[in-house]
Amino acid sequence: MTGNGNPKKASWRTIFFDNRDVNLLTVHTALHKFAWGSSGVFFGVYLFHAGVPLVSIFLAFAAMYALRFVLRPLVLLVAPVLGTRWTLVCGTLMNAAQYPALALVHGVGLSLIQFCIVMAVSWVFYWTCYHAAFGALGDAHRRGSQVGARQVIGAAAAVLGPAVGGIMLTIFGPWVAFGAAAMVEAAAVVPLLWVSETPTERVAPPGAYRAARPGVQLFITDGWILGASVMAWTFIMYQSLGARFDALGGLQAIAALAGAVSGAVLGRFIDLGHTRRAMWINACLIGVILSVKSLCGNGPVVVIIVTVGATLFGGLYTPSLMIAFYNEAKSAPCQLRFQFAAEGGWDIGALCACLAAAAVLAVGAPLQAVIAIAIPMIPFQGWLLDRSYTSRRVLAGASAQAVNA
Repeated sequence: MTGNGNPKKASWRTIFFDNRDVNLLTVHTALHKFAWGSSGVFFGVYLFHAGVPLVSIFLAFAAMYALRFVLRPLVLLVAPVLGTRWTLVCGTLMNAAQYPALALVHGVGLSLIQFCIVMAVSWVFYWTCYHAAFGALGDAHRRGSQVGARQVIGAAAAVLGPAVGGIMLTIFGPWVAFGAAAMVEAAAVVPLLWVSETPTERVAPPGAYRAARPGVQLFITDGWILGASVMAWTFIMYQSLGARFDALGGLQAIAALAGAVSGAVLGRFIDLGHTRRAMWINACLIGVILSVKSLCGNGPVVVIIVTVGATLFGGLYTPSLMIAFYNEAKSAPCQLRFQFAAEGGWDIGALCACLAAAAVLAVGAPLQAVIAIAIPMIPFQGWLLDRSYTSRRVLAGASAQAVNA
Protein backbone atom coordinates (compact mmCIF):
# COMPACT_ATOMS: atom_id res chain seq x y z
CA MET A 1 0.00 0.00 0.00
CA THR A 2 1.36 3.44 -0.92
CA GLY A 3 0.87 6.68 0.90
CA ASN A 4 -2.01 7.66 -1.37
CA GLY A 5 -3.82 4.44 -0.50
CA ASN A 6 -3.75 3.00 -4.01
CA PRO A 7 -2.35 -0.53 -3.77
CA LYS A 8 -3.26 -1.46 -7.33
CA LYS A 9 -1.20 1.38 -8.79
CA ALA A 10 1.76 0.51 -6.61
CA SER A 11 1.49 -3.15 -7.55
CA TRP A 12 1.58 -2.61 -11.30
CA ARG A 13 4.30 0.03 -11.02
CA THR A 14 6.39 -2.51 -9.10
CA ILE A 15 5.79 -5.21 -11.70
CA PHE A 16 6.57 -3.12 -14.76
CA PHE A 17 9.08 -0.48 -13.71
CA ASP A 18 11.17 -1.75 -10.80
CA ASN A 19 13.03 -4.40 -12.80
CA ARG A 20 14.59 -2.85 -15.92
CA ASP A 21 15.99 -6.15 -17.16
CA VAL A 22 12.61 -7.90 -17.05
CA ASN A 23 11.09 -4.97 -18.94
CA LEU A 24 13.72 -5.23 -21.69
CA LEU A 25 13.29 -8.99 -21.91
CA THR A 26 9.53 -8.46 -22.18
CA VAL A 27 9.96 -6.08 -25.12
CA HIS A 28 12.26 -8.62 -26.75
CA THR A 29 9.68 -11.33 -26.10
CA ALA A 30 6.95 -9.27 -27.76
CA LEU A 31 9.00 -8.90 -30.94
CA HIS A 32 9.96 -12.57 -30.88
CA LYS A 33 6.32 -13.57 -30.37
CA PHE A 34 5.23 -11.46 -33.32
CA ALA A 35 7.82 -13.09 -35.58
CA TRP A 36 6.95 -16.55 -34.32
CA GLY A 37 3.22 -15.89 -34.50
CA SER A 38 3.39 -14.64 -38.08
CA SER A 39 5.38 -17.66 -39.29
CA GLY A 40 6.31 -20.18 -36.60
CA VAL A 41 2.72 -21.23 -35.85
CA PHE A 42 2.39 -22.18 -39.52
CA PHE A 43 5.51 -24.41 -39.62
CA GLY A 44 3.68 -27.73 -39.56
CA VAL A 45 0.79 -26.79 -41.85
CA TYR A 46 3.13 -25.09 -44.32
CA LEU A 47 5.21 -28.26 -44.55
CA PHE A 48 1.97 -30.17 -45.19
CA HIS A 49 1.01 -27.60 -47.83
CA ALA A 50 4.48 -27.99 -49.38
CA GLY A 51 3.91 -31.71 -49.90
CA VAL A 52 5.38 -33.30 -46.76
CA PRO A 53 3.12 -36.13 -45.44
CA LEU A 54 1.87 -35.94 -41.85
CA VAL A 55 3.92 -38.89 -40.65
CA SER A 56 7.06 -37.41 -42.23
CA ILE A 57 6.40 -34.05 -40.54
CA PHE A 58 6.31 -35.61 -37.08
CA LEU A 59 9.41 -37.68 -37.90
CA ALA A 60 11.19 -34.54 -39.15
CA PHE A 61 10.43 -32.72 -35.90
CA ALA A 62 11.55 -35.77 -33.92
CA ALA A 63 14.84 -35.70 -35.84
CA MET A 64 15.16 -31.97 -35.16
CA TYR A 65 14.67 -32.50 -31.41
CA ALA A 66 17.23 -35.32 -31.46
CA LEU A 67 19.72 -33.07 -33.27
CA ARG A 68 19.01 -30.28 -30.82
CA PHE A 69 19.76 -32.63 -27.92
CA VAL A 70 23.04 -33.73 -29.50
CA LEU A 71 24.16 -30.18 -30.35
CA ARG A 72 23.17 -28.65 -27.02
CA PRO A 73 26.71 -28.87 -25.47
CA LEU A 74 27.74 -26.18 -27.97
CA VAL A 75 26.04 -23.58 -25.79
CA LEU A 76 28.32 -24.52 -22.87
CA LEU A 77 31.32 -23.79 -25.07
CA VAL A 78 30.06 -20.49 -26.44
CA ALA A 79 28.17 -18.86 -23.54
CA PRO A 80 31.08 -18.76 -21.04
CA VAL A 81 33.15 -16.98 -23.71
CA LEU A 82 30.56 -14.56 -25.13
CA GLY A 83 28.36 -14.31 -22.05
CA THR A 84 24.69 -15.29 -21.75
CA ARG A 85 23.43 -12.00 -23.23
CA TRP A 86 25.56 -12.08 -26.39
CA THR A 87 24.88 -15.78 -26.90
CA LEU A 88 21.17 -14.94 -26.70
CA VAL A 89 21.72 -12.22 -29.32
CA CYS A 90 23.38 -14.81 -31.59
CA GLY A 91 20.53 -17.26 -30.97
CA THR A 92 17.97 -14.61 -31.90
CA LEU A 93 19.74 -13.90 -35.18
CA MET A 94 19.90 -17.64 -35.87
CA ASN A 95 16.16 -17.78 -35.20
CA ALA A 96 15.67 -15.25 -37.98
CA ALA A 97 17.38 -17.61 -40.43
CA GLN A 98 14.88 -20.43 -39.85
CA TYR A 99 12.01 -18.55 -41.53
CA PRO A 100 13.52 -18.22 -45.03
CA ALA A 101 14.86 -21.78 -44.64
CA LEU A 102 11.24 -22.93 -44.34
CA ALA A 103 10.27 -21.13 -47.57
CA LEU A 104 12.78 -23.33 -49.43
CA VAL A 105 11.04 -26.60 -48.48
CA HIS A 106 9.24 -28.47 -51.25
CA GLY A 107 8.40 -32.01 -50.20
CA VAL A 108 10.69 -34.48 -48.47
CA GLY A 109 14.27 -33.78 -49.48
CA LEU A 110 17.44 -31.85 -48.82
CA SER A 111 15.59 -28.58 -48.19
CA LEU A 112 13.61 -30.20 -45.34
CA ILE A 113 16.84 -31.49 -43.78
CA GLN A 114 18.37 -28.02 -44.08
CA PHE A 115 15.38 -26.44 -42.37
CA CYS A 116 15.54 -28.92 -39.47
CA ILE A 117 19.26 -28.25 -38.97
CA VAL A 118 18.83 -24.46 -38.93
CA MET A 119 15.92 -24.72 -36.49
CA ALA A 120 17.78 -27.12 -34.19
CA VAL A 121 20.93 -24.97 -33.98
CA SER A 122 19.02 -21.73 -33.41
CA TRP A 123 16.82 -23.19 -30.67
CA VAL A 124 19.87 -24.65 -28.88
CA PHE A 125 21.34 -21.19 -28.34
CA TYR A 126 18.14 -19.17 -28.04
CA TRP A 127 15.98 -21.01 -25.51
CA THR A 128 18.76 -22.06 -23.16
CA CYS A 129 20.01 -18.48 -22.81
CA TYR A 130 16.56 -16.87 -22.81
CA HIS A 131 15.32 -18.94 -19.88
CA ALA A 132 18.66 -18.50 -18.08
CA ALA A 133 18.38 -14.71 -18.39
CA PHE A 134 14.72 -14.51 -17.35
CA GLY A 135 15.27 -16.92 -14.46
CA ALA A 136 18.30 -15.04 -13.15
CA LEU A 137 17.08 -11.46 -13.64
CA GLY A 138 13.47 -11.91 -12.52
CA ASP A 139 12.22 -11.59 -8.93
CA ALA A 140 11.10 -14.76 -7.11
CA HIS A 141 8.47 -12.96 -5.00
CA ARG A 142 6.88 -11.33 -8.10
CA ARG A 143 7.43 -14.21 -10.50
CA GLY A 144 3.75 -14.87 -11.20
CA SER A 145 3.04 -11.22 -11.94
CA GLN A 146 6.13 -10.87 -14.12
CA VAL A 147 5.34 -13.99 -16.14
CA GLY A 148 1.73 -12.80 -16.42
CA ALA A 149 2.80 -9.28 -17.41
CA ARG A 150 5.07 -10.78 -20.06
CA GLN A 151 2.04 -12.56 -21.47
CA VAL A 152 -0.06 -9.38 -21.47
CA ILE A 153 2.57 -7.23 -23.19
CA GLY A 154 3.24 -10.02 -25.65
CA ALA A 155 -0.49 -10.43 -26.26
CA ALA A 156 -0.68 -7.79 -28.98
CA ALA A 157 2.22 -9.42 -30.79
CA ALA A 158 0.79 -12.90 -30.31
CA VAL A 159 -2.60 -11.71 -31.59
CA LEU A 160 -1.39 -9.63 -34.54
CA GLY A 161 1.30 -12.11 -35.61
CA PRO A 162 -0.91 -15.03 -36.73
CA ALA A 163 -3.48 -12.69 -38.29
CA VAL A 164 -0.87 -10.79 -40.30
CA GLY A 165 1.11 -13.93 -41.13
CA GLY A 166 -1.94 -15.82 -42.35
CA ILE A 167 -2.98 -12.97 -44.64
CA MET A 168 0.55 -12.52 -45.99
CA LEU A 169 0.92 -16.24 -46.67
CA THR A 170 -2.42 -16.30 -48.49
CA ILE A 171 -1.87 -13.16 -50.59
CA PHE A 172 1.90 -12.82 -51.04
CA GLY A 173 3.25 -16.32 -50.45
CA PRO A 174 5.97 -17.73 -48.19
CA TRP A 175 8.93 -15.56 -49.20
CA VAL A 176 7.24 -12.29 -48.26
CA ALA A 177 5.60 -13.68 -45.11
CA PHE A 178 8.64 -15.52 -43.81
CA GLY A 179 11.03 -12.76 -44.91
CA ALA A 180 9.07 -10.20 -42.90
CA ALA A 181 9.15 -12.52 -39.86
CA ALA A 182 12.92 -12.81 -40.19
CA MET A 183 13.28 -9.01 -40.14
CA VAL A 184 11.14 -8.68 -37.00
CA GLU A 185 13.09 -11.46 -35.29
CA ALA A 186 16.36 -9.72 -36.14
CA ALA A 187 15.00 -6.48 -34.65
CA ALA A 188 14.32 -8.35 -31.39
CA VAL A 189 18.05 -8.22 -30.59
CA VAL A 190 17.86 -4.45 -29.93
CA PRO A 191 16.36 -4.65 -26.38
CA LEU A 192 18.90 -7.34 -25.52
CA LEU A 193 21.77 -4.90 -26.00
CA TRP A 194 20.86 -3.20 -22.69
CA VAL A 195 20.03 -6.31 -20.63
CA SER A 196 22.40 -7.01 -17.74
CA GLU A 197 24.82 -9.85 -18.20
CA THR A 198 24.28 -12.92 -16.03
CA PRO A 199 27.55 -14.44 -14.81
CA THR A 200 28.43 -17.81 -16.31
CA GLU A 201 31.09 -20.08 -14.85
CA ARG A 202 33.51 -21.68 -17.32
CA VAL A 203 33.55 -24.77 -15.11
CA ALA A 204 30.32 -26.10 -13.63
CA PRO A 205 30.12 -25.28 -9.88
CA PRO A 206 29.49 -28.16 -7.47
CA GLY A 207 25.91 -29.41 -7.59
CA ALA A 208 25.00 -27.48 -10.76
CA TYR A 209 23.50 -30.43 -12.59
CA ARG A 210 22.03 -32.06 -9.51
CA ALA A 211 20.13 -28.83 -8.82
CA ALA A 212 18.70 -28.98 -12.35
CA ARG A 213 16.87 -32.25 -11.75
CA PRO A 214 13.47 -30.62 -10.96
CA GLY A 215 13.73 -28.47 -14.08
CA VAL A 216 14.62 -31.47 -16.25
CA GLN A 217 11.64 -33.45 -14.97
CA LEU A 218 9.23 -30.54 -15.46
CA PHE A 219 10.45 -29.89 -18.98
CA ILE A 220 10.23 -33.56 -19.96
CA THR A 221 6.53 -33.43 -19.10
CA ASP A 222 6.10 -30.12 -20.93
CA GLY A 223 7.85 -31.46 -24.03
CA TRP A 224 5.68 -34.57 -24.00
CA ILE A 225 2.42 -32.65 -23.51
CA LEU A 226 3.12 -29.92 -26.08
CA GLY A 227 5.59 -31.58 -28.46
CA ALA A 228 3.01 -33.37 -30.59
CA SER A 229 -0.41 -32.25 -29.32
CA VAL A 230 -0.03 -28.58 -30.31
CA MET A 231 0.98 -29.43 -33.87
CA ALA A 232 -1.75 -32.07 -34.16
CA TRP A 233 -4.40 -29.54 -33.10
CA THR A 234 -3.01 -27.00 -35.57
CA PHE A 235 -3.49 -29.57 -38.36
CA ILE A 236 -7.07 -30.16 -37.19
CA MET A 237 -7.77 -26.41 -37.22
CA TYR A 238 -6.18 -26.00 -40.65
CA GLN A 239 -8.21 -28.81 -42.20
CA SER A 240 -11.50 -27.79 -40.56
CA LEU A 241 -11.08 -24.19 -41.82
CA GLY A 242 -10.76 -25.25 -45.44
CA ALA A 243 -6.93 -25.35 -45.49
CA ARG A 244 -6.77 -21.54 -45.49
CA PHE A 245 -3.78 -19.83 -43.88
CA ASP A 246 -5.70 -16.60 -43.30
CA ALA A 247 -8.56 -18.35 -41.49
CA LEU A 248 -6.10 -20.33 -39.37
CA GLY A 249 -4.18 -17.15 -38.52
CA GLY A 250 -7.38 -15.38 -37.47
CA LEU A 251 -8.38 -18.22 -35.15
CA GLN A 252 -4.88 -18.39 -33.69
CA ALA A 253 -5.03 -14.64 -33.04
CA ILE A 254 -8.33 -14.85 -31.15
CA ALA A 255 -7.04 -17.79 -29.13
CA ALA A 256 -3.81 -15.96 -28.28
CA LEU A 257 -5.76 -12.99 -26.88
CA ALA A 258 -7.89 -15.24 -24.68
CA GLY A 259 -4.86 -17.11 -23.40
CA ALA A 260 -2.81 -14.01 -22.64
CA VAL A 261 -5.54 -12.28 -20.64
CA SER A 262 -6.38 -15.35 -18.57
CA GLY A 263 -2.69 -16.13 -18.03
CA ALA A 264 -2.00 -12.66 -16.66
CA VAL A 265 -4.93 -12.74 -14.24
CA LEU A 266 -4.09 -16.22 -13.04
CA GLY A 267 -0.39 -15.42 -12.67
CA ARG A 268 -1.35 -12.71 -10.17
CA PHE A 269 -3.65 -15.22 -8.46
CA ILE A 270 -0.62 -17.46 -7.88
CA ASP A 271 1.42 -14.58 -6.43
CA LEU A 272 -1.29 -13.97 -3.85
CA GLY A 273 -0.50 -17.33 -2.28
CA HIS A 274 -2.88 -19.69 -4.10
CA THR A 275 -0.07 -21.69 -5.64
CA ARG A 276 -1.04 -25.31 -5.01
CA ARG A 277 -4.74 -24.62 -5.57
CA ALA A 278 -4.02 -22.98 -8.91
CA MET A 279 -1.68 -25.78 -9.91
CA TRP A 280 -4.22 -28.55 -9.33
CA ILE A 281 -6.96 -26.52 -11.01
CA ASN A 282 -4.60 -26.23 -13.97
CA ALA A 283 -3.99 -29.98 -14.07
CA CYS A 284 -7.71 -30.71 -14.10
CA LEU A 285 -8.44 -28.10 -16.76
CA ILE A 286 -5.62 -29.25 -19.06
CA GLY A 287 -6.83 -32.83 -18.75
CA VAL A 288 -10.37 -31.77 -19.69
CA ILE A 289 -9.13 -29.57 -22.55
CA LEU A 290 -7.02 -32.30 -24.13
CA SER A 291 -9.82 -34.82 -23.68
CA VAL A 292 -12.30 -32.52 -25.44
CA LYS A 293 -9.83 -31.87 -28.27
CA SER A 294 -9.31 -35.59 -28.76
CA LEU A 295 -13.07 -36.22 -29.01
CA CYS A 296 -14.55 -33.11 -30.64
CA GLY A 297 -14.27 -34.06 -34.33
CA ASN A 298 -13.49 -31.76 -37.25
CA GLY A 299 -16.53 -29.48 -37.61
CA PRO A 300 -15.41 -25.85 -38.06
CA VAL A 301 -17.81 -24.36 -35.50
CA VAL A 302 -16.88 -26.94 -32.88
CA VAL A 303 -13.16 -26.51 -33.57
CA ILE A 304 -13.42 -22.72 -33.22
CA ILE A 305 -15.29 -22.96 -29.92
CA VAL A 306 -12.90 -25.56 -28.52
CA THR A 307 -9.82 -23.57 -29.61
CA VAL A 308 -10.92 -20.33 -27.94
CA GLY A 309 -12.25 -22.09 -24.85
CA ALA A 310 -9.09 -24.15 -24.48
CA THR A 311 -6.80 -21.11 -24.48
CA LEU A 312 -9.11 -19.15 -22.19
CA PHE A 313 -9.39 -21.89 -19.56
CA GLY A 314 -5.86 -23.13 -20.15
CA GLY A 315 -4.31 -19.82 -19.11
CA LEU A 316 -2.99 -21.34 -15.88
CA TYR A 317 -0.69 -23.75 -17.71
CA THR A 318 2.22 -21.42 -18.46
CA PRO A 319 2.18 -19.55 -15.10
CA SER A 320 1.86 -22.80 -13.12
CA LEU A 321 4.78 -24.40 -14.94
CA MET A 322 7.12 -21.48 -15.44
CA ILE A 323 6.80 -19.84 -12.01
CA ALA A 324 7.93 -23.06 -10.34
CA PHE A 325 10.55 -23.59 -13.04
CA TYR A 326 12.09 -20.10 -12.82
CA ASN A 327 12.14 -20.16 -9.03
CA GLU A 328 13.88 -23.54 -9.05
CA ALA A 329 16.39 -22.07 -11.51
CA LYS A 330 16.89 -18.95 -9.39
CA SER A 331 18.21 -21.05 -6.50
CA ALA A 332 20.52 -23.17 -8.67
CA PRO A 333 24.32 -22.67 -8.50
CA CYS A 334 24.50 -21.97 -12.26
CA GLN A 335 21.60 -20.57 -14.27
CA LEU A 336 23.00 -21.56 -17.65
CA ARG A 337 23.65 -25.18 -16.75
CA PHE A 338 20.23 -25.47 -15.11
CA GLN A 339 18.64 -24.32 -18.36
CA PHE A 340 21.01 -26.47 -20.42
CA ALA A 341 19.90 -29.60 -18.60
CA ALA A 342 16.22 -28.62 -18.53
CA GLU A 343 16.10 -27.87 -22.26
CA GLY A 344 17.66 -31.28 -22.87
CA GLY A 345 14.75 -32.74 -20.90
CA TRP A 346 12.29 -30.86 -23.10
CA ASP A 347 13.96 -32.30 -26.19
CA ILE A 348 13.58 -35.83 -24.81
CA GLY A 349 9.90 -35.33 -24.01
CA ALA A 350 9.07 -33.75 -27.38
CA LEU A 351 11.14 -36.32 -29.28
CA CYS A 352 9.29 -39.22 -27.68
CA ALA A 353 5.92 -37.54 -28.25
CA CYS A 354 6.63 -36.93 -31.96
CA LEU A 355 7.79 -40.53 -32.46
CA ALA A 356 4.64 -41.77 -30.74
CA ALA A 357 2.54 -39.44 -32.92
CA ALA A 358 4.19 -40.72 -36.09
CA ALA A 359 3.54 -44.32 -35.01
CA VAL A 360 -0.11 -43.58 -34.25
CA LEU A 361 -0.65 -41.89 -37.62
CA ALA A 362 1.26 -44.62 -39.48
CA VAL A 363 -1.33 -47.22 -38.41
CA GLY A 364 -4.15 -45.06 -39.72
CA ALA A 365 -5.36 -43.42 -36.49
CA PRO A 366 -6.75 -39.84 -36.70
CA LEU A 367 -4.99 -36.72 -35.48
CA GLN A 368 -7.24 -36.66 -32.42
CA ALA A 369 -5.46 -39.81 -31.20
CA VAL A 370 -2.17 -37.88 -31.23
CA ILE A 371 -3.65 -35.37 -28.79
CA ALA A 372 -4.75 -38.18 -26.49
CA ILE A 373 -1.09 -39.26 -26.16
CA ALA A 374 -0.43 -36.18 -24.00
CA ILE A 375 -3.10 -36.89 -21.39
CA PRO A 376 -1.30 -39.54 -19.25
CA MET A 377 1.57 -37.12 -18.57
CA ILE A 378 -0.66 -34.49 -16.91
CA PRO A 379 -0.96 -36.10 -13.43
CA PHE A 380 2.79 -36.69 -13.33
CA GLN A 381 3.42 -33.02 -14.15
CA GLY A 382 0.90 -32.06 -11.46
CA TRP A 383 2.75 -34.16 -8.89
CA LEU A 384 6.07 -32.56 -9.85
CA LEU A 385 4.61 -29.05 -9.56
CA ASP A 386 3.01 -29.86 -6.22
CA ARG A 387 6.37 -31.07 -4.93
CA SER A 388 8.08 -27.92 -6.20
CA TYR A 389 5.49 -25.51 -4.82
CA THR A 390 5.53 -27.12 -1.39
CA SER A 391 9.29 -26.78 -1.12
CA ARG A 392 10.45 -23.90 1.04
CA ARG A 393 12.46 -22.51 -1.87
CA VAL A 394 9.48 -21.89 -4.15
CA LEU A 395 6.84 -20.99 -1.58
CA ALA A 396 9.02 -18.33 0.02
CA GLY A 397 8.40 -15.88 -2.80
CA ALA A 398 4.66 -16.49 -2.94
CA SER A 399 4.35 -16.13 0.80
CA ALA A 400 6.21 -12.83 0.77
CA GLN A 401 3.94 -11.52 -1.93
CA ALA A 402 0.85 -12.62 -0.02
CA VAL A 403 2.03 -10.75 3.07
CA ASN A 404 2.69 -7.58 1.06
CA ALA A 405 -0.56 -7.71 -0.94
